[in-house]
Amino acid sequence: MEAKQSLRIAMVGRPNTGKSTLFNQLTGMNQKVSNYPGVTMERTSGLTKLAPGQLAEIIDLPGIYSLHPSSADEAVVMDSLLNVHEEGEVDVVIGVADGTNLKTCLFVFSQVLDLGIPAVLVITMADDMAHRGLVLDHAALGESLGCEVLIVNARTGEGMEAIQPTILRAKASPHAPLFQPGGIHLQWLAALQEGDEYIYKTWLRSLSQPAHEAKIRESGRGPKRLRADEAIQRYRQVNRWLGSFLTSYPEQDRRFSTKVDRILVHPLWGSVVLFGLLFVIFQALFYGSEGPMVAIDEMMTSLSQSINAKLPGGFFTHMITHGLMPGITGVLMFVPQIAMLFGFIALLEESGYMSRVVFMMDRFMRPFGLSGKSVVPMISGTACAIPAIMSTRNMEDGRERWLAIAVTPFITCSARLPVYALIIGLVIPDMALMGINLRGLVLFGLYFLGFAAALAAAALLNRWKRSQAKVKAPDFLLEMPKYRWPQPRNVGMTIWRQTSSFVKEAGKIIVAISVILWFAASFGPDHAADFTKDRVSVPIEESYIGIAGQFIEPVMRPLGYDWKISVAILSSFVAREVFVGTMATLYSVGDEGIESIHATLASQINPETGEAFFSLPMGISLLLFYAFAMQCMSTLVVVARESRSWTLALTQFVLMSLFAYVVAWAAFVALS
Repeated sequence: MEAKQSLRIAMVGRPNTGKSTLFNQLTGMNQKVSNYPGVTMERTSGLTKLAPGQLAEIIDLPGIYSLHPSSADEAVVMDSLLNVHEEGEVDVVIGVADGTNLKTCLFVFSQVLDLGIPAVLVITMADDMAHRGLVLDHAALGESLGCEVLIVNARTGEGMEAIQPTILRAKASPHAPLFQPGGIHLQWLAALQEGDEYIYKTWLRSLSQPAHEAKIRESGRGPKRLRADEAIQRYRQVNRWLGSFLTSYPEQDRRFSTKVDRILVHPLWGSVVLFGLLFVIFQALFYGSEGPMVAIDEMMTSLSQSINAKLPGGFFTHMITHGLMPGITGVLMFVPQIAMLFGFIALLEESGYMSRVVFMMDRFMRPFGLSGKSVVPMISGTACAIPAIMSTRNMEDGRERWLAIAVTPFITCSARLPVYALIIGLVIPDMALMGINLRGLVLFGLYFLGFAAALAAAALLNRWKRSQAKVKAPDFLLEMPKYRWPQPRNVGMTIWRQTSSFVKEAGKIIVAISVILWFAASFGPDHAADFTKDRVSVPIEESYIGIAGQFIEPVMRPLGYDWKISVAILSSFVAREVFVGTMATLYSVGDEGIESIHATLASQINPETGEAFFSLPMGISLLLFYAFAMQCMSTLVVVARESRSWTLALTQFVLMSLFAYVVAWAAFVALS
């Protein structure tokens, strides 16, 4: 019998509670990524089997600190629980709590209970609780809450088998609301409530809507004071629960994290460790990915030659071997490096070290007008600028968010990695200096240069902003998760999800543009299409793409670029990865079959000097241009949307492009 989906389950909890790990355990690979209704913010949902014939959709909501929204993440959670966008009501809530930090977690969960939604409380970090000597009477706590409480270790799977049947038994708490607005509050609540039996829903909606503020203030207290009243009342109840049901045996606390933090968050030694770790990562990107990249290149070359030999000559054969295959190769060949980069980031997050990086960098970031929270989008920017810019939504300070959005595109993203790898492989010798791979060192320098440019830009923009208005940076608060061994399953799923997203999303663009460029390189305005030949005989200079390249070549010539490179640069503003596919298409137009793009480019000769066309000056110029130029059109759109300012986005695009041009020109002239 085919299973029917009938329940919508929302996972709610504070950050760093093991929510994502629990979600992965419940859904396995039955996951999909989409946007939340009404906002451009990624969400992950998946299916889980509750019982024979019973499927449920689980939605992994963002981590929050309260249902009173002070960030876009918290607004999304509140809207989802209240069904603001009428996407469908949440049938059951899985409240996720860190067993070592129950006080703040129970505060959030108590808010969820008062919404009247059937709920289950899942307490994670069972192993950490044991290490710290914490014993919880979860049955008694569940009796007091009016819902079932489970203690699990989502990382090992211990206790997970009880979650699905518990969800099926979930009911709304039979107890009176834990927080019941009353007294003078009822005056304005009665005027706003629309027949909802749960007055707390009205409370939440009202306090977050500016239109109701005047009515609320008639009671004599503003929204901030009312939220404070609620927090005091809830924390009193939470303290009673913990006093009754939680026992601590401090002698069992190993305090491993505290001991390790003496080094890893130390102002000096912590910085040394961080710098060294990043250095090792980028060295590994070259050493570890070289073999798989060569293997993929050889495999695709062999496949293309086989197709060309077996299929009859003509338009479609030529399109496949000279248009489609170079695009596919340009996607697959750099998957190993991109997967490794995502893997390293996942390891840092899973281990708990990423939060230490945020904490440690706060003092360093303050002179630039940023807090430690800005490190998150900057580090995320090494994967992709788009989610990095969107991650600034959790910044409460509007000025800091504006700064982070403005400078994040300087960070080297994974889309630039294929370009860097190609150019570095062409112009940087494969040699070691004192045991350090030179190519890896150059790659590390480019990433470091991106961070330096972002900080310099932030300092200048911060000074400009401060000249307009005096702004005091908000206090910085951060919860430190415990150190733990990364789970291979979670790391693997992150690598798979992120890398497959790159292949699907960027791959479609790259392959499509590769085919378009093949057509533009194979046909011209003064040449009739001939579909009967193995190859359409159009000189590349007389093709559509040749004409476009020659038109812009005078602008790019001072940088050492010819019209082919100029075309590749223009096409890469659609997506940085397109540069490689474009170069493959342009330089593979010949009577011979397709060759490795690297070998083909390395064989190009400068007709004026008789030396290799891709020289060190020209290669460094290209690397610097891509280090500083705006990343892609998608980034431009996201900047405009997140900042709500096309002026910022267009100004950012123009200034970064001009700066990249000047730096690239200066490097070419200095090295020539």
